[in-house]
Amino acid sequence: MTDVATAQRTVAQAGSRGRRRKFDWLPYLMVAPAVIVLSVFSLAPTFYGALVSLYNVQFVQLLEFVGLNNYISMLTSPDFWQSFRVSITFTAFSVVLTVGLGFGLALLANRSNGLVPAFRTLVVVPWVTSYVVVYLIFKWILNYDDGLINVTLAFLGTAKVGWLTSPTLALGSLIVVDTWRGAPYAMILLLAGLQTIPGELYEAAATDGASGWHSFWNMTLPLMKLPLAIVLVLITIVDFNTVVAMIVLTGGGPGRATEPLSLLMYLQAFQYFQMGPAASIAMFIFALNLVLSAGYVRLLRSD
Repeated sequence: MTDVATAQRTVAQAGSRGRRRKFDWLPYLMVAPAVIVLSVFSLAPTFYGALVSLYNVQFVQLLEFVGLNNYISMLTSPDFWQSFRVSITFTAFSVVLTVGLGFGLALLANRSNGLVPAFRTLVVVPWVTSYVVVYLIFKWILNYDDGLINVTLAFLGTAKVGWLTSPTLALGSLIVVDTWRGAPYAMILLLAGLQTIPGELYEAAATDGASGWHSFWNMTLPLMKLPLAIVLVLITIVDFNTVVAMIVLTGGGPGRATEPLSLLMYLQAFQYFQMGPAASIAMFIFALNLVLSAGYVRLLRSD
């Protein structure tokens, strides 16, 4: 009976302490600034953009509710589908080239060599340089009249090439420039993945007589599947939303050959002042980004 009474008193005391425990506000206060900033500068504009896409808008004034008319006009517009094709083409080629080159650079930067630190420093220069500075340099290099490449071609007696003025070459030139600038970012992320692979695995493989190619194909690639997948998703999100390169280098031309959805949205909003159609394009891009971000989070959880 004594043991039962003691147990009952212990339970009663624990319940009393639980009732007296105060709610801990500290964790919520710690995250409150980040939540406020995110809400003001990200969530609120997103919801407002969704609202604007349902209205006929004059500058920033919501005039008339039009429902899904802006979306219907967007999906039936040839300009939208032209820009969508440009976005898909640019993103697909840029991602493949950027990740492929970045992986190759990461393999070189992962070697044990006295020149590796200098190599890593030089490689990341394009990535740490301002976007606009990089694109302005390439605008001069690719200029038809007095660009570095065409001046060199003229000196060698070869005809000049319209790198940024030819409908068939302009998008390819943008892809090359984007790859040159984005590959160092991919290299940094993939190098971090490579450095998590124990060196003992390669030593054991070499002891067993495995060649470098055999070790790469059967050890490096399988162990790098997750980092490669994560980098693919991240680079895809970045490239699909690229707009600065097009504004600086081509302005979307010649014609609409280099006008992706992001630039079409920008032009609709700030050149033609069609805020409703621009907001509908923004929501379309936002939906695609959500899908890609969901894939990124899923990859992280699968680690």
